[in-house]
Amino acid sequence: MEQVTTAPRVMPRPLAGDHAGGTRHGLKKVLGVAAWQRLPEAVRERFSEDSPDATYAGAYEIVRASLFGRLIAWIAVLFGTPVAPRVGTNVAACVMVRAHGAGVDWIRAYLWEDGRTHVVKSTKLVTPGGRLIEKLPAGLCMPLESYEERGVLHFVSRGYYIDPGLGMKLWLPEFLTPGVTHVEHIDLGHGWFRFTMAVTHPWFGEVYFQTGRFCATEVLE
Repeated sequence: MEQVTTAPRVMPRPLAGDHAGGTRHGLKKVLGVAAWQRLPEAVRERFSEDSPDATYAGAYEIVRASLFGRLIAWIAVLFGTPVAPRVGTNVAACVMVRAHGAGVDWIRAYLWEDGRTHVVKSTKLVTPGGRLIEKLPAGLCMPLESYEERGVLHFVSRGYYIDPGLGMKLWLPEFLTPGVTHVEHIDLGHGWFRFTMAVTHPWFGEVYFQTGRFCATEVLE
């Protein structure tokens, strides 16, 4: 078991407009029963249909980005901050999970040493056809492939498109995207889990890499 020694200095409040209530992840349907049952019990509890909203606290040991990645991140701040625009080590953070009618919001607050905070928000939803989609600011959407491997829950992006809200999808060429996003959710036991995200561009290689450990501090019934 990994030891955790870093915790956030502050706990930001949920963003205005977020709603409490039971989350509706739909991952059991997406993964299938056999893969779902292979996940650790704690992971199933976090992603089950009736799991309550929660706030997780911890820290990112590494928040890394290439020059290309930082350029994209700072430009994207104009459209809603889909990724943290700074880099650092041992960055205190918290993650708020809030369900509503349109899906489940994942609100990640990065608490930098100079007192500044960046909030990154995305929404995961499952389509009626059983496809998992992550919606980012400015109408950017990532279809996700999710699977279980050796007890670890994986999410891998399968392209990006812009949803202008007109019932159409504007797919982006691969070279105009940040790259393939691969997220791992690893249970560490005793209420802790590790979140790791790597984004790799076909031309520029690694664009973003983040890894950190978190534990539930608040559950909203």
